[in-house]
Amino acid sequence: MPQNRVSSESQLESRWIRSWADWWMLARVLCLTILVRGLLGIWSLSDVSRWLKKTARRFSSRTQDNEAYRKRAAWAANAVGHRLLPKRPCLTQALVLQYILLRGGDELAQLHIGVAKEDEELQAHAWVERTDKVLIGGTASPHKYERFGDLEEKIGPVEPGTAS
Repeated sequence: MPQNRVSSESQLESRWIRSWADWWMLARVLCLTILVRGLLGIWSLSDVSRWLKKTARRFSSRTQDNEAYRKRAAWAANAVGHRLLPKRPCLTQALVLQYILLRGGDELAQLHIGVAKEDEELQAHAWVERTDKVLIGGTASPHKYERFGDLEEKIGPVEPGTAS
């Protein structure tokens, strides 16, 4: 058997060999992605963002605020978003990741939305940062896109424990 075929088969197998935590995260992110995409179709961004924050804080476990959890959540949001939403997945991915992290007790993850002019057209993009590190949406996003400013100023703060 040629060496290339063995190598590609082992790469394919390694993609499917994941921990239960990875598969559980993928399942949660899949359900959340469908929910968030549907909500964005009927509610405004500010309403969706507020509701997700309230819900995440209401059911927060406060036990998953660590780097491995953040990486797993970002990987899952990216994997599901690109497969389920091939065109413009960034806002849905960013909202899903922020929700997952808030639910895990991470209050430092911030959703950012920015615009850039490319070929005489405005392009919008969303990403999530935590302490100046981009978790999803591309590491160049903060430099490439002009931010709309702090979203909490525009849509209003959500106080912890104020779930409706």
